[in-house]
Amino acid sequence: MQCEIVNSDIIEYITKIADNSIDLIIADPPYFQIKGEFDFGVFKDKHEYLSWCKKWLIESKRILKDTGSMILWGSVGNREITFARLAIMIEDENIFLRKNWITQRNTRGIGTKTNYMSVREDFLFLTKSNNYTFNIPYTNEKSTRKDFGANGKPRKNTHKRVSNVWADIAEASQSSIERCNHPTVKAQKLCDRIIQTHSNEGDTIFIPFVGSGSEIISAIRNNRKAFGCEINKEYCNLAKDRVNMLLKRA
Repeated sequence: MQCEIVNSDIIEYITKIADNSIDLIIADPPYFQIKGEFDFGVFKDKHEYLSWCKKWLIESKRILKDTGSMILWGSVGNREITFARLAIMIEDENIFLRKNWITQRNTRGIGTKTNYMSVREDFLFLTKSNNYTFNIPYTNEKSTRKDFGANGKPRKNTHKRVSNVWADIAEASQSSIERCNHPTVKAQKLCDRIIQTHSNEGDTIFIPFVGSGSEIISAIRNNRKAFGCEINKEYCNLAKDRVNMLLKRA
């Protein structure tokens, strides 16, 4: 399958992509207040951060097919609610249609003795229209819900549809084979679920912030075409190395 990873700034790179050419965008941008850790520099305030996000979000809408979707990762914690502000901006300015807000529950948390543990990460399921790809995902997680047939009697529910709270996929732990020299590696099962749900084989996926390359790897494994950009040269090379290792094993 076609694959490309480029060491580039998102704003510079995305403007070169053709209109209506992408089936799925998976964006995991730096979160407000921790931008410096990813070589983006430091945002002066949340307004500058939102203004920066708006630029590449508008470009994302331009390159997305009318039947395409966008997954936008973020977090609402005890320090900031900028991701919520971003969601409101997207709706108020009619950049995308918001179909759902999904919470990924992690097994490990971050917290202090004066506050609740933070164990969640979130993403928005966004679309350009009401005609989009959605392959219903199921989980092996046990269901407490009873399904009833037309006769009113309970029927066996062997599969449970995935909800907007995901607690059945653990994050990539420090000892995981997926873990590499990157602070925010996404679990492969997590990437697989998103890509299998929101795209079909042969589709084209764009990753604006490649990071460790987990989404690119998942796209290749699931027979999708994928390309993306990463501003950090070290992470860009890391992602390329991981992809090359996968291709050599294929």
